[in-house]
Amino acid sequence: MSHIKLILTIIILMLGFPFQLVNTELNLELVQVLFRHGDRTPRKKEISMDHHDITIYEPWGLAQLTNEGKMREYRIGTMLRERYDEFLGSIYHPTDVYAYSSDHDRTKMSLQLVLAGLYHPASIQTWNKNLSWMPIPTYYMPEKVDDLLKPDLSPLYINAVKEARNTEDILQKILPYKDLLKLLSEKTGLNITTSNLAYEIYNQLAAKKAMNHLLPKWCTDEIYKKLQEIVNIEYEVRSYTPFLRRLNGGTIIKRFLDNIKINEERDRPRKIYLYSGHEVNIAAIVRALNLIEPELPPYGCAIIFEKLKDPNGRTFIRMLFWNGITEELKAYKIHGCDEICPIETYVDIVKDLLPSDEEVYHKWDHLSKKELRQLYEEIPNLN
Repeated sequence: MSHIKLILTIIILMLGFPFQLVNTELNLELVQVLFRHGDRTPRKKEISMDHHDITIYEPWGLAQLTNEGKMREYRIGTMLRERYDEFLGSIYHPTDVYAYSSDHDRTKMSLQLVLAGLYHPASIQTWNKNLSWMPIPTYYMPEKVDDLLKPDLSPLYINAVKEARNTEDILQKILPYKDLLKLLSEKTGLNITTSNLAYEIYNQLAAKKAMNHLLPKWCTDEIYKKLQEIVNIEYEVRSYTPFLRRLNGGTIIKRFLDNIKINEERDRPRKIYLYSGHEVNIAAIVRALNLIEPELPPYGCAIIFEKLKDPNGRTFIRMLFWNGITEELKAYKIHGCDEICPIETYVDIVKDLLPSDEEVYHKWDHLSKKELRQLYEEIPNLN
């Protein structure tokens, strides 16, 4: 640090201004990434709302990545490689990377694609000169016990969401969309009265739109925009109470912080953790931390969580957002902290969002013996 920069830093600290460091003073120690899967075909649950020929989604099948979606995920990997090339190094080592996905084909494939863009085999690791691809192990938990990326299947979470959905506040927010819900009911033949059902319809339309398929004539630009507004309300419902925020986005925030502690104790610290999830996981982080964007997480967007350290050994956190569309990284400014946030300050900000161990692992308490036996059965998941 130059004498001038040192003096300016001391003056800033003495005046009580927010502590801020320029990037060159910090060493990167860990990268963690949560991203949404790529563009996909509609899910089975969504198809049931629109009686049309599903053969148009072949050869991909339902709830699967399209070619555009695959390329979008691959670009996440190449973006991470470009940004962290020096830190990651050119040779893949199995202890450097941890890659986790929810139990869905589209997220598992997305994770493989991100890894394919992130690591190409070095000369010593090239096993097929015609295939510049490095096989990397990935992990997942069956969704019934996945506390990290699938809180929506928790009985406690489901009941808490149901209560939130019926609060006077939420009912009043849905009221202006009464005519829209009536229209959706008429067009689908279903009884659409709540934001979660409208959310499923929007997801189907968004999937078809991404595939350049014609939307129904009734889905005008105005209707589509109103549907997006309802989806925003649905995200609010899912993180409406402190309890819901802990089970929803809080589990991911806790995992990021736990990884930092665990990594510091490893003989060979990991360099990157990757989590392949869904739009609801991104939205949960946004709601939990009162961030501005993304309101509606697009396919292939990502939240990056960096651990940084200054020459004096102090640890800092920086969060970045990648929308997967403009390919521009934006630094988040968390309420109560700067873009580069001392970890002590960050932990104090999120302390009420961190679930207890009982809350994290409670799903196991609600499984029957039959459900335990079925956890790893080969059952197609088209939702």
